[in-house]
Amino acid sequence: MQRIVAGEFKGRRLLALPRGQEGLRPSSSRVRGAIFDRLQSEVVGARVLDLFAGSGALAIEALSRGAAFATLVERAPALQRHLRRQLETLDLGQRSELVARDALSWLRAPAQRFDLVFLDPPYAQTELYGQSLAALVEGGWLAPEAVVVVERGQRAGIGSWPAGLVEELERRHGDCVLHFLRASAAD
Repeated sequence: MQRIVAGEFKGRRLLALPRGQEGLRPSSSRVRGAIFDRLQSEVVGARVLDLFAGSGALAIEALSRGAAFATLVERAPALQRHLRRQLETLDLGQRSELVARDALSWLRAPAQRFDLVFLDPPYAQTELYGQSLAALVEGGWLAPEAVVVVERGQRAGIGSWPAGLVEELERRHGDCVLHFLRASAAD
């Protein structure tokens, strides 16, 4: 059972995930702690995008730590139902929205601006990393100086970062590799 690491909902349990969701591996409490220890004050007041939301743990942790609003994008119907219940249980309806669509098709819509983006597609679908990052940059989804956190498996090669994103830090946690990218301020 996953718990919120810190903030407004510290210690609260997240609802159990539906069974049989292939490729779903929620970020562990240790990984979420590492992400948010690095981000610290950048979360407060941020507009957050959780692009392959899955369990929603990253967006919910951001909201718990003071993010202004979170958009969670998830295509799997069972996970959509789970996320709706989870957001309801924590009374986050006014501070979040669930987009029930495929992430790449949603990124072709008119852009909103986000200060913080979590990109954690299924590890096996390595093509989604480059495609999603390119769509975020080219589509104008990133606010100046936005942070993009990419979570991948150690064996998942994802190529180079698109122009407009610079890697500030890489951290390894077991089989998980975190990349902290920064969008350029020029727009």
